[in-house]
Formats: sequence, structure tokens, C-alpha cells
Amino acid sequence: MPPRKDGRTPPVSRPAFAASIRYAVPVTFAAAILVASVVDPGDGVPRTVLGIGTTVYLHVVGYAALAAALGYAARSADWRPLLAAAAVATLYGAGIEALQGPIPYRTMSAADAMTNAVGAALGTGAWRLLARRLGARFGADGG
Repeated sequence: MPPRKDGRTPPVSRPAFAASIRYAVPVTFAAAILVASVVDPGDGVPRTVLGIGTTVYLHVVGYAALAAALGYAARSADWRPLLAAAAVATLYGAGIEALQGPIPYRTMSAADAMTNAVGAALGTGAWRLLARRLGARFGADGG
């Protein structure tokens, strides 16, 4: 594609999947997070990687993926829907943490809930960076 008058390459627009398919992705991610959060982890997972607890990586990646999938499902890169996506992912994570409280082999943790929020913020930020390439809608200010 030739560059625009402002010198930037125009975005590549990709056809969007039907809404039912777009929303199936975050629902599937949410279900996977729920299952992974309530099953007995056993001893098969290393405790740390590079001095950081393995669960930190899992929380960040899981909630980043969930929030980014919610952003894609909404097909928006405007800040309001992305803040809503991050809030939904964060509240979902807090709910999962509360659900873990009565499970004997799990631990409810405010630190994990905060890590989930960081992951959700990173996921919505990543979606916003990729959104223009994937044909998302931006607000009146152009993003």
C-alpha cells in the first residue's frame, strides 16, 4: 500500500469474526483461568523462574490475554471500552481469588489480585498497540 499524505503507512484492515466467535475467545480464556485456579496444582510446576514466582508469570499472562481478548471482542481501541475490559478482567480475577479462599489446597491472595490487575492493564495496552493493525474502531480523537 502506498503511504498516506502524512507519510504513515495506512492500517491493514482485517475482516472481523462474527461477534459470537469474538466473544467465545474471552469466555474460553475465562473458563481456562477458572479451571487452572481451582484444581490442585500439585508439585509439577517449578516454584520460581529467574527469581520470580511461577504463579506471577501465569497470572500476568492469563489476565493480559483475557483483557486483550475482551478488547478484541469489542473491536475497539477507544479508552472507555478498554478500561471496561481491564476492569472486567480485574474483577474476574478478584472473584477467582475469593473463590480460592475456602479451597484447602489454594490460597486467597491480595497480591495475586493485584498481579491480575497488572496483567489486565498490560493486556489492554498490548491490544491498543495492535488494534490499528487489526481494524479496530478508535474514538473521535483518532485513538
